[in-house]
Amino acid sequence: MKAFASFLVVLALAAPLSSCAPTFDTPPDLQPLLQAYAQPTAVVTSEIMAKVADEIAKAAEEIQNSEIFEEILQVIIDVQQELDAATVKTCDGGANNGEPCSAETADTDCPDGTCVSTGDIVLGQTCEDGANKGNECVDDTGCLGVCDGGTNEGSDCAADTDCPGGGTCGGGTCGGGVVIPTPNGQINVNYICPGWDEGQFDPDWLKTCNGGANDGGACVDNDDCLPGTCVEAAPAADENGTINLTMTLDSGGIGRVVWGTADNCRYLVPTDGENFQASYDGGVALDLGEAVSPGEDIKKLLVTFLMEGDIGFDGDTYRINQSFRVRLENTAFLVILVDVGDPALSATFNYIFAVTAAQCVRDANAPPESPCTFGCSLEESRCFDKDGNTLFFW
Repeated sequence: MKAFASFLVVLALAAPLSSCAPTFDTPPDLQPLLQAYAQPTAVVTSEIMAKVADEIAKAAEEIQNSEIFEEILQVIIDVQQELDAATVKTCDGGANNGEPCSAETADTDCPDGTCVSTGDIVLGQTCEDGANKGNECVDDTGCLGVCDGGTNEGSDCAADTDCPGGGTCGGGTCGGGVVIPTPNGQINVNYICPGWDEGQFDPDWLKTCNGGANDGGACVDNDDCLPGTCVEAAPAADENGTINLTMTLDSGGIGRVVWGTADNCRYLVPTDGENFQASYDGGVALDLGEAVSPGEDIKKLLVTFLMEGDIGFDGDTYRINQSFRVRLENTAFLVILVDVGDPALSATFNYIFAVTAAQCVRDANAPPESPCTFGCSLEESRCFDKDGNTLFFW
């Protein structure tokens, strides 16, 4: 799994879903696809496999090699984390019941209680005082104070311990902003892709000073920029491409359907010590299976994708017009929806790549509650029963 840096440059609440504003795009209807996965209608034969086996193998190879699903899902995870950071939290129980708290300092904020989300989010907060007054923040931990007294008089600080000699750390308060109660609405996300620069795997990649004597210079932390701050700049959108996604908010969480486009999004895929250049240019829609709360682990979800566009990998380009399912927690598991009917989705089956080397087909004859009708091997050009006996070749 590759290291990932977040470059979300736009996260905007467009409007409440109840709004009659005509600019809203509606989520695509993925129910026919979901129904095709749940209830396949084709009966797979040797003749069908002979027609589609190569296509299945190629689609699986390009999807898994390019890891485009991971690039897109990680954008959604980044949004989820930003929403969680912006969510108002208060102590539930204990001596500070009802008082504001932070997930990072829950133990000290809420003695004998727990820090829980209220479902509301607050946007546009800034540091009201201290060394980085005016900077955007989500809580007090993002705002430095200033030492009052002691040997570090006037220096930046995060706590009194940074002000030895009897000094105290004053300021460093995050406040203001607009509170949106339990939001239901739509957000449009513009993500700048990391590109093909191998420097992106350096934890200090693109860090520069904002303000101070070293304004614009490279930095590792705020000490390199005093009295400015060390921030992570975004890569160049015109060189690296973008992913633009639309999501709905459901009681502060992310709605189950996400859709949008990738504009020549470039990224690297580390494999066996080598970084492969990959890209995607085209449309995407996906179903998360359910609305996702801020704290839910998206990596565990079985996600249904529908993609139409061009996948680039290691200098080659593959045109994809395909639905598939994947679970980010274990990317060896992949389900390809194979459509052999006319009109579309009138005759479908699932070709499944399991977490091991096993492959199988789930078609119209699948036993109830069974994941597979019979096993198959694209490499051996045959399908077989549970005992390994060949049912047919192609």
